[in-house]
Amino acid sequence: MAGEQDSLLTLQSSTNMEIPLQTKPSDDVFETIIIKRRVYTQQDLDNVYNDTPTPKTLKERIRNTCRCSKQTVCNGILSMLPIVMFVRWYKWRQNLVGDIMAGLSVAFMHLPQGIAFGILASLTPVYGLYSTFFGIVFYAIFGTSRHVSFGTNAVLALLTATIVEREADLKYGGVDISSNLSTVDPTIDNERLEYKVGIAMAAAFMSGIILLVMGLLRLGFITSYLAVSFVGGFTTAAAFHIATSQVGKIFGLKVGSHSGAGKLILVYVDIIKNLGNTNVGDLVVGLISIAILLAVKVGINERYGKKLKMPVPIDLILVIIATIISHFAEFERRFGIHVVGDIPSGMPVPRVPNLSVLGRIGQDSFIIAILAFAMTISMAKLCAALHDYEIDSNQELVAYGATNLLGSFFQSFPMCVAPPRTMILSSLGARSTLNAIPSAIFILIVLLVAGQLFVSLPIPVLAAMIIVAMKNLLLQVRQLPNLWRVSKADFVIWLATALVSILVDLDIGLIVGVGTSIFTIIVQSQFSTGQLVGISDQEDIYLDLKCHKNIKELKGIKIFYFNTMLFFASAEKFKSQLFEKTFNPLTIAASQSINVDEPEDNKLSSEMLIHHIIIDCSAMTYIDMAGVNVLKMVIKQFKGAGTELFLANCGRYMLVVMERAQVYDILPKDHVFFSVQDAVIKAAGGGSFVAKL
Repeated sequence: MAGEQDSLLTLQSSTNMEIPLQTKPSDDVFETIIIKRRVYTQQDLDNVYNDTPTPKTLKERIRNTCRCSKQTVCNGILSMLPIVMFVRWYKWRQNLVGDIMAGLSVAFMHLPQGIAFGILASLTPVYGLYSTFFGIVFYAIFGTSRHVSFGTNAVLALLTATIVEREADLKYGGVDISSNLSTVDPTIDNERLEYKVGIAMAAAFMSGIILLVMGLLRLGFITSYLAVSFVGGFTTAAAFHIATSQVGKIFGLKVGSHSGAGKLILVYVDIIKNLGNTNVGDLVVGLISIAILLAVKVGINERYGKKLKMPVPIDLILVIIATIISHFAEFERRFGIHVVGDIPSGMPVPRVPNLSVLGRIGQDSFIIAILAFAMTISMAKLCAALHDYEIDSNQELVAYGATNLLGSFFQSFPMCVAPPRTMILSSLGARSTLNAIPSAIFILIVLLVAGQLFVSLPIPVLAAMIIVAMKNLLLQVRQLPNLWRVSKADFVIWLATALVSILVDLDIGLIVGVGTSIFTIIVQSQFSTGQLVGISDQEDIYLDLKCHKNIKELKGIKIFYFNTMLFFASAEKFKSQLFEKTFNPLTIAASQSINVDEPEDNKLSSEMLIHHIIIDCSAMTYIDMAGVNVLKMVIKQFKGAGTELFLANCGRYMLVVMERAQVYDILPKDHVFFSVQDAVIKAAGGGSFVAKL
């Protein structure tokens, strides 16, 4: 054997035990690693390398936290107002033209969407324009993303409609007032409308407070707990609700207000029952609008998007052309086609939201806040990655909260990102948040002087725009086959969230979606497996025995790897897997010799004894009291059976928990090792093992 040696790797322990690793020459070209160091227990490693600072008292920590200079205060204030830095370092010559073009382009989408989503929110178009203008202005002041287009959003508009209709029904009863006719019906109850506006303002106020507090508390990390599959399923269901809410307007029908489980089914039942009352004019205008929008968006914008300097603003073009034709052809008088009607000119007078309903809409506002944050931050991070810049998640939370909070005093309903507008800003290469200035000026002009120009805009055109805008969200259903292939758990989360949200209601769907996400984590922990690890015949590498060849167990040593955290949901699984892969110490007397399975033929060999079990803890990033108790239990039980238990690859958190939980009272500190290799050398007890190539 010695005559065949061409290279020798020697690892030396503190007892000068040598473990040679021999390799045989090969025709293949390969790189080798030679490591020379002492064998470390975790305690030895800490003694050599740890530089633990003197712990500070609680009083000292509080004093340091509260101490600040004038410069610190100024920096803190400026960090809350990113626009100051954008203006200070703005490159006017390089960026001004690009920001103006990007801002005007997205403004052409802001206008029709603001009008449409104002109606979708069960209010009137002007409130959508208010939300658009103040959303643009306030986010530009507080936001850090150059490409996020803040303002009206279809999902939040629908959730707002659900809240305001529910609260209005509680106060005024279930009066059958179709919000899409509110601007043309002379008998509209203005008091009811004003009450709904107050509710919408309160929802924006409450969600703004929630987001602002989360930002100040630096809770930006919570979006990590919203599974992508959950967001996909929920937004798909929301898109279905949104499209359904516009079907009645395409047919020119009055659809009753429904709430609770199965409300979408009831809506379609109403539509089918009233198909005989369809307004043919509304239907024709709606279908033609849908055809034009799809033809341009799919046939031109999507197909030739890379060749176009900017997408064709077909929404704005359609609104202008439809308004002109409707005005001169007198659609309302001659064909009974429903139109937008009067849009008040001027800016809203600031007023306090209806705070008396905050207790009733608290849960709804929390849902809106979480969705607003999840949708907006995901788009912000996507654009930041595409254009290679950083955003501050916590400041973004502050921006979303401040925008909704301040906007609520100006008759705005809850606001967040709109993905289509954001992607336009991204494709046009907006340079800073200052692109919002031309967008805000355009909407301001509409509010002050041009609002009356859209009096004759047909309602079916807006309904068609909303339905077509939901296309990409509805097509998320195409993700399901890929989800099934990649992750069955994500498939279940997506499907459960979407189905419950559609068949029951969005708020119940959200709860079910989050609950399913948590449940799948628990289920996954129950499918965690333990594996026995062995050493290669050829080199100094440790791999699991089941999935690799040429891997052998060491004589008298079992190496066990558990591939998840050790907490209440996995503790019993850990114990059962450990006993199954090694032996059950409860059935063995302390003085009895323990036979091990021969890995090749699964037959007992009386020549080998399990004197050490090494647990690889590299996957145990978290351990709770249930995990600690199980760990203590197996240490005592194996010790009673005459087998020493070693721990290796323990993370810092696990080491701290074991110290505090007094695990070292039953497990000596020199039984915790830096790596599996260190533990194996110690367990070998002065012997050696040779790997052949």
